[in-house]
Amino acid sequence: MGLKVAVLFNLRRETPRPGDTGERASLQAEYDTQDTVDALVAAIEAAGHAAVAVEADAACACRLKREKPDIAFNVAEGLPGGGREAQVPVLCEMAGIPYTGSGVLTLALCLDKAMTKRVLLQSGVPSPGFRVWRPGESPDVEALRFPLFVKPVREGSSMGVSPSSVVCDARELRAQVAAVHAAYAQPALVEEFLPGREFTVGMVGNADVTFLPITEIDYGQVPAGYPPVYTYQFKKEWDEDRFYACPARVDATLLARLRSTALTTYRAVDCLDVGRVDIRLDADGVPHVLEINPLPGMAPGFSDLPRQADAAGIGYARLVRRILEAAMTRYGL
Repeated sequence: MGLKVAVLFNLRRETPRPGDTGERASLQAEYDTQDTVDALVAAIEAAGHAAVAVEADAACACRLKREKPDIAFNVAEGLPGGGREAQVPVLCEMAGIPYTGSGVLTLALCLDKAMTKRVLLQSGVPSPGFRVWRPGESPDVEALRFPLFVKPVREGSSMGVSPSSVVCDARELRAQVAAVHAAYAQPALVEEFLPGREFTVGMVGNADVTFLPITEIDYGQVPAGYPPVYTYQFKKEWDEDRFYACPARVDATLLARLRSTALTTYRAVDCLDVGRVDIRLDADGVPHVLEINPLPGMAPGFSDLPRQADAAGIGYARLVRRILEAAMTRYGL
């Protein structure tokens, strides 16, 4: 007999969330569309379970108490706040409801890119050198090697990343750091800009992790003069398959290095059930981790993980089922 599964999500709407500013006020880029929610519900029901959609808003705890699910499939980004991705898992744990994906600490950690990089560097995982400047602070450019890359420290979906995020001198650096402070009211992460190829590695599982086909971002397809940066504009305007090589065209040595780096990262932050690691090569071809997403997007035909599942011949429904079953096994369900 199947389980009752609550799909936990935040729905993208035209009306901004309270407190949103800048791009987030108009785009709500991290939230899911109704089509994605419907696809998750359909995939769970196809696996023989009963699915109920529960929006992760202020009334979420009450709905969970009323629905009494056996387990939750969590894709909720949470309401505004520095640890927003951990909010719904906290509610689940308080209510004693098992849920898919990483736990509270991992989700809170990985949303903060600077804290994540500190953990990775301590674990021996290569990641670009970095500095953090809080609102009101102006960058000290001594000991920094240009070009550099500037982005908000606690945003997802490439929010705050644009062609101007790559800076080549002190004037551009100070202007871009100030722009991040003004638009997002949070620290700016400044890291060395690596010149090599860029990949994303998707994984499903726990003790036995399954690698999905690796994706390479093909910057050679973008308009002339556009920098090799995975911006929000890139994701929204250039989503055709020709901009993404999946499986990536890599030799056996690089494939092994990318997988090893991704798995070490996955383990270092205690990722569970599913995750995606973004990697870029330095000038010597050494993989460096840009960030890890323990709550990867699940939009069919658009998000990286579903694209990788399609390339593997798994398909969307089986991807959802594998994530759910990984969590069920952990909880003994």
